[in-house]
Amino acid sequence: MEVVVSSLWHRSRSCHFTIMKEPSRRKSWRPDVAQKAKHSRNRSGEASKAASGSPGHQGSMAPRVNMATADVPMKVVIGLDYGTTFTSISYSIVPVNKDNARAFSKDIMSVVNWPRDGQAGERRQLPSESWYSPTPMERNRTENDEVLEENVFDSFQGKHALLGKSTVHTDSIEDSEDSEMEDELSLEYLWGYGVPYEMYKANSSRSQRRYIKRAKLMLVETEYPNEDRKGLRAVFNGLLKEGIIRRHGRKSKTEPDMWDAVDPISDYLVKVLEHTKDQLQLLHGFTHQSPVDFVMTVPTVWSPEASRVLQTAVKAAIYATSLGKPGGTTADNLFLISEPEAAATFLLENSENISLGEIFIIADCGGGTVDVVTYGVSNRYPLRLKEEKIPPIARAQEFILGSNCGSSYLNDNYRTMLHDRLQDEHYLLKNGETLESIVNRLIPDFENEYKRRVNVMKRCGHRVYIAGLRSDEQMDRTGPAAKRFETNNLLMTKLSLSSRFTSDYEDIFMPLLHRISGLLDNQIEQAVARKLTVKKVFLVGGFAGSPSLRSYLRCHLHKVNEEHNLDIELVADKHKHITAVASGSVLRAMDKKNGPQRISQSSYGFLRGEPWQPEEFRGYANTQPRRNKVDGDFYVQTIDYFMVKITNSSHSQHITPFELTNQSFSVRNYSTFLTPPRSPITVSRILGMLVRFYSHPSLLETNSHNADAQIAGRIVVDMTFLRDKDIIQPVEPEDDKDGIEHYRVDYELVAIVEGRALRYEARWPAGEDGQVQGSGQLSIAAAFKEGTA
Repeated sequence: MEVVVSSLWHRSRSCHFTIMKEPSRRKSWRPDVAQKAKHSRNRSGEASKAASGSPGHQGSMAPRVNMATADVPMKVVIGLDYGTTFTSISYSIVPVNKDNARAFSKDIMSVVNWPRDGQAGERRQLPSESWYSPTPMERNRTENDEVLEENVFDSFQGKHALLGKSTVHTDSIEDSEDSEMEDELSLEYLWGYGVPYEMYKANSSRSQRRYIKRAKLMLVETEYPNEDRKGLRAVFNGLLKEGIIRRHGRKSKTEPDMWDAVDPISDYLVKVLEHTKDQLQLLHGFTHQSPVDFVMTVPTVWSPEASRVLQTAVKAAIYATSLGKPGGTTADNLFLISEPEAAATFLLENSENISLGEIFIIADCGGGTVDVVTYGVSNRYPLRLKEEKIPPIARAQEFILGSNCGSSYLNDNYRTMLHDRLQDEHYLLKNGETLESIVNRLIPDFENEYKRRVNVMKRCGHRVYIAGLRSDEQMDRTGPAAKRFETNNLLMTKLSLSSRFTSDYEDIFMPLLHRISGLLDNQIEQAVARKLTVKKVFLVGGFAGSPSLRSYLRCHLHKVNEEHNLDIELVADKHKHITAVASGSVLRAMDKKNGPQRISQSSYGFLRGEPWQPEEFRGYANTQPRRNKVDGDFYVQTIDYFMVKITNSSHSQHITPFELTNQSFSVRNYSTFLTPPRSPITVSRILGMLVRFYSHPSLLETNSHNADAQIAGRIVVDMTFLRDKDIIQPVEPEDDKDGIEHYRVDYELVAIVEGRALRYEARWPAGEDGQVQGSGQLSIAAAFKEGTA
C-alpha cells in the first residue's frame, strides 16, 4: 500500500453518551462461497488454452506466472468493469513490493472460460444478468449488517434509527405472485451466460419476475433510465416480498431505491469472483494466502453515494468468496477509477501520438449506457488525464453527459420490430407456443451475429428463419399489404427497392446512433466554444465493435469537420474495445502516483449524545432533548465529524486539501449503565457519514443538516470485565438529577485513515495507555475522486 507521509491531526474532546441497549447476540459467521459452478470439465484443456491465448486475445503475451513457485512474493491486481449489460475482469500478477512501477498492457490478462459462453471459452466478458430461483438465499451477515447504510435520523421513525432493530431486513412473504408451476430446474441461481441460455434455448418455465438485467441503472440518478428503473423496482419489490433479497437503506422509503440493488449486484459478483478465483488457482497457483489489490470502475455520471452502493456490493462479494489474504485489506482498500479514464489509460499506454496538454474525447459506448467525456493530458509518463468537465448543452435536453443508448437497446428495438411484424400471424401459436417464445428464440442470433456484423451505412439484409411462417403469396398479400414474408422466412432490409418498404435496420439502429452523435456534438461544440482543440475521439466499450456505429460516427465526424473547419479523427481499435476499461483500471492501479488530491467528497464522524445546553448554544433552542433515565441528564444526538467534505462552493479553491493518507483522530467519551450484578456492560458506538458539508457538528434530531446521514459502521464492545474486576464502582446520580445508581465507563474512540481504508477503534482506558477493546474497518474509496491514491 502506498503511504504518503503527512502531518497528523489529533483531536480530543469530552463527550457524553446515553445508555445503549444491549444488541441481540448472533452466532459467529464466516463468509460463504456459493456452490462451485459446474464447469470443471476439461480443466486441463482450458488451462492450456487460456495460457496460450489466441490471436487478438488481450494479455496473451503475458508471462505465465506461478505465484506459489515465484522467486519473490507476488500479488494479483484485479480490475472489475461491472457494466450495465456486460462485465469483464482483467488482472496482472506483480511482485508485492512493486508499487508505482511503470506497467504495460502486455502484462494484463483477462478472465475467460465463463460457463456456457458458447464460444469455447474465448469470451472475455459475460452478461450482467441474473435469475433467482423461488428459494430464498441464505446469506452470511457481518456485524455491521444491522446498521449498514441506514439513515442516522429517519423522520418517519421519530427516534434515532441506529438504536433500534436491524436496519437490513426483508419483508415477510404473503402470497406467491407466480401462477405457473416452476420445474425443479428452476431452483438454481442463474448468472452470466446461464441466463440467456435458459431464457432463449431451454424453454424453461422459470418466472421472469425474478429475472434481473441492467441492475446498474438503479445507481444512476439522472432521468434517462427512468423506464429501466421502474421495471427494476417492480422486480425488487417482488424479490423483497418473497424474502429472496434484503432491504437496505432507509426503513421509511416507500419503494426500492439504489441501496436495494446491493444484494442483486453482490449475489451476481459472488459468482463472477468465484470463477475468477478458480481461474487464478488453475493458471497461476493462487492460494487463500495470496494478496489481492482490487480495482473497480464507475461511470462519470455517478454520485459518491452510487459509488458507495457498488463498493458495498463488491466488498460483500469479496468477503463471500474469501478473495484475498485473510486479515488483509482487499475489501476495505478498494481503488476506484472512472470508466472513461480507465479505457483511455489502456488505449494510450503505448501511444506516441498523444502529447502533453492534448485534448481528446472518450466515447465509452457500452451495452447499456454511453458516456462521452472530454479529457486533457496532464502528465505523459505515467499518463494522467485532466477531465475538462464540459456540461451538457441546454438546447438539447435529451442529450446529457451519459445516456442509455447502448447496444442492448438494439435488442429491444429488434424485439419490438418482430412483435409488430408477427402480431397477426396467429396460426404460429399452437402446441403451447406463444409469440413471446417465438421471439425469444430469435434474439440470440441477433445478439451474437447480425447486430455485430451489419453495417447500416451500407446495403444489407438477411432472412430470419421462423418455422411455419407463411409467405405473402400464400396469404395473398400484395402491394402495400405485403409483409416481406417468404415461406419459413422473414426478410429484413436496410435499403429498400421501393419506398413502400420499411428499412428495418435503420429503425433498429438509427434512434441510438443519433443519440450517440448528439452526445458527441455536445462535447465538440462546447470544446470549440472554449477554444479547446480536439484532435481525436476514442471509441471504446462493447458497442464500439459495431461496424454500424464506427461507420456512422466516421461519416458524422466528416460532416462536423467540414462545417466547423476541424480535423477530428475517430480512433477505434476492434481488438481492444471489449476489455479496455477493466484492463486500463489494472494499469492505473499499478501506478497510482500523480493522481487527484485527496479531497473528501463525504463527511465521516461518530454519533454521540451531547448534553443539552440551550443557554450556551443557539442551535439547541429548537431541539427536543431526551432524558437519560440512568444519570437523569438531558441529551441531544449529534455527529462529531472528524473528516469533512469540501464542497464545490466558490471558496473551495482556498481550502487546503485534507491529506488523509495516514492519520488518526480521537474523541473521548463515557457511557452510563444500570447496576444489576449479572447484566453485561456493552458499549455500542456508531460511525456515521454524511454526503454534505457542515462546518460545525450539527444536531441530529429536528435538524435537516444531518437528514441524509447514513451509518457506515459500528463498534460493539463488552466492558463487563471492568465491573467484575472492581475496576469501576457504582456512581450515585447528582442530587438535582432524577437518576439512579449506575456505572460509568470512560473510553476513547479513534479513527485511523490508512490509504482508502478507515479503521475505527474503541480504546480503554482513554489516553495514551489505552488498549483496543473493539474495532472495525471499512472502505472510504468512494469518499474521494476516482483515481485518488
